[in-house]
Amino acid sequence: MKDRLKFLKLLSDFRSKNYELKYVREILDEAHLEFEVYHRKWCAENNVDLAALNRKNQRKADIEFINNQTTKLKRVMIEEEVKEKKENFKNLYRSIARKLHPDKLKEGDPRKYEYEEAFKRVTEANRSQKWGEMFDVVDRYDIYLGEYEDAIECLKVDIKRVEEELKKEKSSYSWALYEAQEEAQKAQVIKNFLRQLFGWTG
Repeated sequence: MKDRLKFLKLLSDFRSKNYELKYVREILDEAHLEFEVYHRKWCAENNVDLAALNRKNQRKADIEFINNQTTKLKRVMIEEEVKEKKENFKNLYRSIARKLHPDKLKEGDPRKYEYEEAFKRVTEANRSQKWGEMFDVVDRYDIYLGEYEDAIECLKVDIKRVEEELKKEKSSYSWALYEAQEEAQKAQVIKNFLRQLFGWTG
């Protein structure tokens, strides 16, 4: 009972953070474009030569690429720690398939679309080893999970991953510009962007 409650608490945390991440990314879909338009307009109005800054920036871009690759490597190393647990969830995946596979429903069954979406989600979660997504479906459809110990450890890793992705998205200049209320705040975002990316001193 104690492990189940711990699992449900972690699953609730995962759902909350994952929902926030999806919300932030939905906003950023438009915010990235708005940032691009605004920063080019601001640079033009303030005589900032973006072409010249871009030429000087190539080396910094190469360093940034290396840093990003290092971050990805760290993430792979963390995920390797739970990769072996995938074997333990093979039976769980089969249980989900038995209950939710859309082909098991009769033609015209009103649940067909719902089951198709749930099964697609679980299949992708199994492929990408994003176990929180799978456990969410398991809980919603009351599918027997079995032992909770491995599920708890995998949820902890998934929550950490989502937290890191959320932090990265919210540290973007597009998000900072989206949150800026006054024109002076927006201008400051652009100045900070130019300083960090190009070493601009204007």
